[in-house]
Amino acid sequence: MAHEDGLLRELTILRRGWGVETERLRGRLGPLISGWCEIHRTANDREARRVLREAISAAIADFPADDRLAVNVALGIAPGSQHALLSDRVGLLAQRLSVSERTARRRIDRSFARLAAEIEAGTRPGDGVPDPEQGWFVKRLKALVRLDTAEPQLIEERLIVATRDGLSRICAQFTVPRLEDGRDGEREVAADAQYGVRIIGGNREGQRHFRWLLDLPRPLARGGTHTYSLVFRLRDGLPIRPSYTFVPLVTCESFAVRVRFDPCRPPRVVWRLDRVPPSVLADPPQPGEPLPLDGAGEVAQEFAAPQLGYAYGLRWLPQDIP
Repeated sequence: MAHEDGLLRELTILRRGWGVETERLRGRLGPLISGWCEIHRTANDREARRVLREAISAAIADFPADDRLAVNVALGIAPGSQHALLSDRVGLLAQRLSVSERTARRRIDRSFARLAAEIEAGTRPGDGVPDPEQGWFVKRLKALVRLDTAEPQLIEERLIVATRDGLSRICAQFTVPRLEDGRDGEREVAADAQYGVRIIGGNREGQRHFRWLLDLPRPLARGGTHTYSLVFRLRDGLPIRPSYTFVPLVTCESFAVRVRFDPCRPPRVVWRLDRVPPSVLADPPQPGEPLPLDGAGEVAQEFAAPQLGYAYGLRWLPQDIP
């Protein structure tokens, strides 16, 4: 019943304002609805809107006609119901059902309660083995790149949200970018858990890609949150590409990066990478608006709701590049 109540709260929030036509739809969806629709697999708001509409249509397929209409009008899905205010859509529903607005609101409340129950009934965990790449998304990622240490380090702190009951295992991935001159080779990366998880296994996938399985301290219920931190160290002594980018593979609501440079080797220029296709990262650098280093020799940037499949982060030119 608690999960069903949570779903009803998220659905009630969703029907406010523009409903499914709201801007930045993926950021408006709660973790339970996001997990139900697997919104983390969508690339943008347009696709998320399509997936959400289809999921709701399937969930209410057996509802009485008036209840289906109530859901579709309240969410702004029905033709002609795309209004900025829920109150306008309530008035529209009252007209179509030939009832008072008070009765129309009661119809919406009843239909949404049934929708929440329908979603809950259809998302109970099955008997299969859970996939550690599914069942969760990232609410917040903070990344610190340290270039002032003996070997480059990346420290990540992630706040995750479970989208299914009993989430106990997740995964982490890391890729060492190919050098700009095209040189490639087998890289060596070590991962350590600073807190919040236990690394139970890892494997190399090719020369530059790594994946680790992480056990959580305790299983999370759907909608539960947990924070953990990992540190990655490049142990091979080889050069690195002068950039750090994050390409989200699951939904990430916010991302912040900070790069701490070696005070003896500050960069010539640093610039921001925002929603860049990953294929462009291997092209010759084209510096954007320069970002100043602060007194600690650091540059920090924040990104809201980074889109799946695009790169976000920082790039720089070392001093020894003309």
